[in-house]
Amino acid sequence: MTMAQLPYALDKYAMTSRRIPTNGIELNVFEAGSGPLVLLLHGFPECWASWGPQITYLLDRGYHVVVPEMRGYGESDAPAAVAAYDTVELAADVAGLIEAYGEEPAVVIGHDWGCTVAWHVAWLHPEKLAGIGGLSVPWFGRGEVPILDIITALYPDDYFYITDFQRPETTELFDRDHQETLTRVMRGHMDMLGQPADERSFLERITMPDTPVDFMHQDFIEYLVSRYRFHGFEPPHNWYRNFTRTFERTAAHAADVITVPAMYLTGTGEWTVELAQSLGIDELALFSDLRVTGLAEAGHWLGQEKPEWVNGKVSEFLQTIDY
Repeated sequence: MTMAQLPYALDKYAMTSRRIPTNGIELNVFEAGSGPLVLLLHGFPECWASWGPQITYLLDRGYHVVVPEMRGYGESDAPAAVAAYDTVELAADVAGLIEAYGEEPAVVIGHDWGCTVAWHVAWLHPEKLAGIGGLSVPWFGRGEVPILDIITALYPDDYFYITDFQRPETTELFDRDHQETLTRVMRGHMDMLGQPADERSFLERITMPDTPVDFMHQDFIEYLVSRYRFHGFEPPHNWYRNFTRTFERTAAHAADVITVPAMYLTGTGEWTVELAQSLGIDELALFSDLRVTGLAEAGHWLGQEKPEWVNGKVSEFLQTIDY
């Protein structure tokens, strides 16, 4: 995959990549620009280039943009142990990355799992941050029991993808054909998440639209597929296999709220917000300094579906930050 084939015109920007030691591993990072440091954290099943519309926007406005391939993704290290992927470790990766740059404090913005990691950085390492932002997934706090226990109680075993991802055979299915897997997940309809399960697999239950999703461009899908050739889906699925371990390791922070200046953006079709509300969680009450919020008519892939809206909100938030 050459730089000329990068999506979102990223090849027009002088982005470089290098591996940086952090928290006992090395993360491969893509970066460009100078100025205040902004880290963008991707989710599942994404890659660093998922942030393309935001990368170009921030570079054009004078920020130092750093986008790591998260632990287990792309050319970053992928430890073999399942326990190496609990969210405490993932947050420590990011905190160590900020320290390695020597540009503290930084702003960190995440999407999907990257959003969850970002919230944990703010929760566990607030001294590293000037600001924190999350797209799509709300901050649930620690709660009284691990989130997997709640999901298992709410949904039958084959009903919900998080329980499905606990199984080795699900990973094997995802790894059979990365092109097919990523096309279905990134372009398919996820209405099946709220429907009773049947004998079909998670991937088979995703329905495909008659016409391609216009914001999920084919050049992005092709580039995304290329980043999964390094480790496949075992490491990313391991992120989902550590809810209990993360819960156990964060007991000392159970009563803590996020005090870092924060931004939270989501879409009307975001199922994780519905889950939080069904559990009686007020996701906005777990912050002491929530400066920017936004709700768009959009689904889960917020930064790609509504790039201009997201970029405007990010700009609004960054203007409130005192680095």
